Amino acid sequence: MANATAIFRSDTQARVLRALARAADAITASDLARQLDEPLSTVAREVSRLVETGMVLTTSRGRRTLLRPNWSNGYMRAARDAFDYEDGLRTQEPSPRWWRTVPEIVEDVRPELRDGNEPAALRMLLDGLNSLPRAAAAGRVDEMLAEPPSTGDERWDALIAGSVRYVARRAGVGAPDWTRRRPLAAWWWPTGRGARAAVAMQRTPVELARLGIWFDERNFTTA
Repeated sequence: MANATAIFRSDTQARVLRALARAADAITASDLARQLDEPLSTVAREVSRLVETGMVLTTSRGRRTLLRPNWSNGYMRAARDAFDYEDGLRTQEPSPRWWRTVPEIVEDVRPELRDGNEPAALRMLLDGLNSLPRAAAAGRVDEMLAEPPSTGDERWDALIAGSVRYVARRAGVGAPDWTRRRPLAAWWWPTGRGARAAVAMQRTPVELARLGIWFDERNFTTA
């Protein structure tokens, strides 16, 4: 891929997506227009298309409409990967990475948890951790499995730690020390206590079961 912008509808769309993907927080269309030095009408038109496709989410805050990437959308994640790849080529990075580090995964997960969208947070977590074999093949396991900040939820911190230990064992690599945690005070079923709760208890990896988290290991292959 010589130019990531070639996969987008227009250069403006690519620039809008790149700015959103790199933004530290939610941003307005007006802010984007100033940042990109583009007419507001042009940026707003591209934003509208991206919202319609589900790649960008909107949140109303007073009279302002804030925009942020929808990382649960596969096309949005692919766009981010394309930008990462292009940036790697631009900086002559010897081995551009197409995987997220655990701290980066947690940064993706936290906004979804704040919004109460736990299914999307789970997809992001599992999608990210399932890339461990790629990092291992590149000899960059330590980089990927760096200690993340807290999600702000003890249960999710434990889920992330236990999940990292599970995927590390599955990939044949050692789990970092930060993943050692005490069991939760009360058992937790991340996908709910419905009819499949008993099946989840039977199919939970030992790394999660010892923490009091009941999570069917098949979720790791169907995310």
